[in-house]
Amino acid sequence: MDASREEQARRIQIALQHLRRSLDAASLKAAEQSITVAQMYLLYFIRQQDKCRLTQLADRFGVKPSAITVMVDRLEKAGYAKRFPDPDDRRSMLAGITPAGKEALERALRARNEVLIGHLSRLDEAEVSVFLRLLEKFAGVTEENE
Repeated sequence: MDASREEQARRIQIALQHLRRSLDAASLKAAEQSITVAQMYLLYFIRQQDKCRLTQLADRFGVKPSAITVMVDRLEKAGYAKRFPDPDDRRSMLAGITPAGKEALERALRARNEVLIGHLSRLDEAEVSVFLRLLEKFAGVTEENE
């Protein structure tokens, strides 16, 4: 790999880390609870799926099922998630998001959007359009796989 590509990759990593930290900090502050970034992502995934098996969560997040159990325990204790038996498999448990969990997640997502809008305000409309097109291309995002 040539040195300029390595430098570009390093700069992209730094920019992405900075952006992610500011988004995560805003999300957690907006949630107004002692909830971790990982728990926020967990709530987001559960909401997308409507309900899902704990083993599915473990696979998705690349952790052991026992780690997911602890995270869901904490979310359940905070009133953000609920656990119930899987009607298709009595051995499995499903996790779902509660109304309070949806509310906390919505506050966090709105805060993330506000941070992104703040970052976008540094660009003019033409730059935003180009940035969005390039970012979607870079990430491999199309309208079909949003």
